[in-house]
Amino acid sequence: MGHSTMGERAAISVVAAHTSPVRVLRAVDYLRVSTEEQRLGYGIASQARKNSRHIEAKGWAHVDTFKDEGVSGSKEMGERPDFDRLMAAAERREFDVVVVEKGDRIGRVGRAFWRWVWALEDIGIFVAITNRNIDNTTPEGRAQMRREADYAETEWENIRSRTQGGLQEKAQEDGAPHIGGPAPFGYRVEGKGLKGSYLVIDWYEAKIINLVHDLIVDLGLNIRQAAIWLNAAGYTCRSGKPWSAANLRDRVLSRAVLDAELVFRGDHAMKDADGLPIWGEAVIIKLPRILTVDEAADLRRMASARRPDNLRGRSAYPLSGRLIALCSAPYTGFSRESMPGGRRQYRCSGKSEKVPGQAVCDCSHIDAEAVEQRVWTEVVSLLADSARLEELAAEWVGMASGDQSAHTNRIAELDRQIVEMKAAIASVLVATAKQGQSPDVIQAATRALNEELQQLEQMRAEAAAWLSEVEAADRRARDLVALANMAQHQLVKMGPAEQDEILGLLDVKVTVEGPVPLRRGGARCTIQDWYRAAGLGVPAADLSDEHWELVRHLLPKGYRDRVRRSVDAIFAKARTGRSWPHLREEYGSTSTASKYFTEWAADGTWAALNSALATAERVPLPTLDLTPPMRIEGRVDPRVILIPGERSRTGWSRSARSR
Repeated sequence: MGHSTMGERAAISVVAAHTSPVRVLRAVDYLRVSTEEQRLGYGIASQARKNSRHIEAKGWAHVDTFKDEGVSGSKEMGERPDFDRLMAAAERREFDVVVVEKGDRIGRVGRAFWRWVWALEDIGIFVAITNRNIDNTTPEGRAQMRREADYAETEWENIRSRTQGGLQEKAQEDGAPHIGGPAPFGYRVEGKGLKGSYLVIDWYEAKIINLVHDLIVDLGLNIRQAAIWLNAAGYTCRSGKPWSAANLRDRVLSRAVLDAELVFRGDHAMKDADGLPIWGEAVIIKLPRILTVDEAADLRRMASARRPDNLRGRSAYPLSGRLIALCSAPYTGFSRESMPGGRRQYRCSGKSEKVPGQAVCDCSHIDAEAVEQRVWTEVVSLLADSARLEELAAEWVGMASGDQSAHTNRIAELDRQIVEMKAAIASVLVATAKQGQSPDVIQAATRALNEELQQLEQMRAEAAAWLSEVEAADRRARDLVALANMAQHQLVKMGPAEQDEILGLLDVKVTVEGPVPLRRGGARCTIQDWYRAAGLGVPAADLSDEHWELVRHLLPKGYRDRVRRSVDAIFAKARTGRSWPHLREEYGSTSTASKYFTEWAADGTWAALNSALATAERVPLPTLDLTPPMRIEGRVDPRVILIPGERSRTGWSRSARSR
């Protein structure tokens, strides 16, 4: 009985030889603590130990760890650096399961948690929660995770409701109650950190406010000049930094200073679907006055009268904010058209003082017409290639279609579970009723099932909402196909306003990568203008002896070869577009050449000279390029991203170098 025959041993050996090894799952863990948790001494290390023990107990291979420290659970995905890195690794299938200590490590609300779980499910990755010892590899684990997410959301809503209710009550108290956060400039918190704290005048800051009133109202200074005066006199911001014009305007012209009141839950308060405030009506909190009513009115009037009106329609400068300088600040448009020879230009915002007297960048202005033409040429080149644009849009259509299928199947599965749950509840009701049980007993018997039904219905609503977003992305992608079909016929003729809309659709960004070609004052080259008006090319080289003999009788006599060198310098300037200083080493005194050209163009000598050179080889005028080397980037953006960072956008990029 206890012995095997040779044949049995052979059979056992064969079976063993064909048994496949069990695949070990690759696990990563995600760690997160908020700033408040850090303050209380709860750190990343505690979560890491628990997750590591869980992974080891499961027999999984621990391949990586992702952690975000000092990040609130209310932050959306896409606002957490290491979480974004985790999702990128998930897309590359670098692991099989994500381990978190608790569901609220992902988000405080069920919506954030389940969108994350679904995104991972769609690419075949599991989720495990260590403090409940559950994962979504089984139906039982999925049901338990639903309860975990629902609990986290309910807990957060309860805390927020209690907190917001308490703040509403405090705001309605008399005596300038302090609701929280820093006090407005000119005030401080009395009894800070204690129950019943309130706002009183900060006399040092009130002195600054009164000084600003006198500087603007009595002495006629503007905000910027007042900021310079305060800095020179040693008065600083609350942070100890020097005053900037913007900072001074925000602090001194605030509602608290001018109207002596704060609004709790004003225009930016959370509202429900009907536009009604969720946590309570707006409350106006009266403050003690720093300025009298008349003083506040005078300050408001004088400051407004001196505020520069520099707002222009963005459509006149479609690259404003999209053109990035070498100093990393954005360019904005401004015009010199009212000045002689002036042109539309882009000016680096880094040239504006953030703090009066502070050093600014040395980025050069860029000719607006030149850079807009360069960028629009690149955009038209992309959009006119309808096959390429349709290809980019089709990638989004395909992605959206795949998601639609997954979400439709998920909704159908949830519908099936809801029907089964309702049938189970009905069966329990019938059974308990037949037993003659009291209503309380019947309610208790179905409570857990009803809670499960409610969770399923919430998940179903969330899945349906996500499906609607996917369908919107699909529509957006198809709009890009229509844009491609229109591109070949209409884009070239588009004005700045229409260009601005297309640049926004493609999320165009232009990064300057080198110095702007020097062009003093943006003035045009008068020599090139002459040839352009005459419709002539420029002689291809300096005068040969033969050609010099043809024209020398038209020109004045000069010392040695000065006149001949001046003619050659004029040709070179028109032919190359170089400035006079860059020609001096080769041709001598360029001021003489410039003076000669002005005289000869006026008296007809230059026209006669060019007629005499009718047989000379000529070249076309160079393309005037006032743009620096730059990188032009854009992205086909459906503007509906299901989870920030979940998908990479389809992009294009091209470097445009000055020639």
